[in-house]
Amino acid sequence: MDKSFFKITRLSLFGFLLLLLGCDEQRKIIEPFVPTGDRVVLLEEFTGKGCTNCPKGSREIDNLLVQYPDNLVVVSIHAGFFADPEFFPLGTYDLRCDQSAFLYEYLGPNFGYPAGVVDRSFFGPDLQIGLQQWASAITSEIQVPPAIELEIERTYDPDTRELAVSVSGIGKEFESGDVRLSVMLTETGIVDAQDDLEAGGIVDDYVHKHVLRDMLTPAAGETLFQDITTGKTFTREYSTTVSPDWVAESMEIVAFISLVNGSDFPVLQAATAHMME
Repeated sequence: MDKSFFKITRLSLFGFLLLLLGCDEQRKIIEPFVPTGDRVVLLEEFTGKGCTNCPKGSREIDNLLVQYPDNLVVVSIHAGFFADPEFFPLGTYDLRCDQSAFLYEYLGPNFGYPAGVVDRSFFGPDLQIGLQQWASAITSEIQVPPAIELEIERTYDPDTRELAVSVSGIGKEFESGDVRLSVMLTETGIVDAQDDLEAGGIVDDYVHKHVLRDMLTPAAGETLFQDITTGKTFTREYSTTVSPDWVAESMEIVAFISLVNGSDFPVLQAATAHMME
């Protein structure tokens, strides 16, 4: 038999072995990132009942909250064209609030939904990023130690629907800038219509989650002081009457600190607490 046949055969076997080794390399299991610190990251999602792709973002948020149960806080802001009942008269409720339009512009521009802002930081040319980028941005932020600690205390009277909130903090390192506190109220479990491409169209009993209902501070935050220094403390107290249209048992208080320097206003730390214990 021709010797060249054996030569080709040996080369083919060698290539086959290399292919097998390459396959073994691809089968290596990549361990998921598990945060070990006390950094809590804020994800602000922009959405609307008329946005047929937005439920993809909601489902991604569900996955992220499973992955980072202690290190992620989510606020869903209904704002913009797809949240306007004039253009999309779906269901019963207008899920926008007084601060929605301001935040839509403040954290913009928006180039399409679903979009999210992670810790009000840039992960590209714009603050708002697509859902494919949320996980990597959150993972990156979690690894940055918080410059301040936050704690939320609250009391709620179900008879009068009066809510009292106290937010306290202490600096852990020096940061220069306009230090602002924002306090939000969100509600999960709102059943109303939603356009959902993956479900085949309008879903009348869609469950909306983490919906921004109101803010106890100005929309851009309340200035606490200039600069954070180690050991510097603060306490701010707020009170409000919760709307009878909202389900108090399904509501959360979200607080976060942002550091404003001109057009940059990254979030340094966030915290959340159920409105009712």
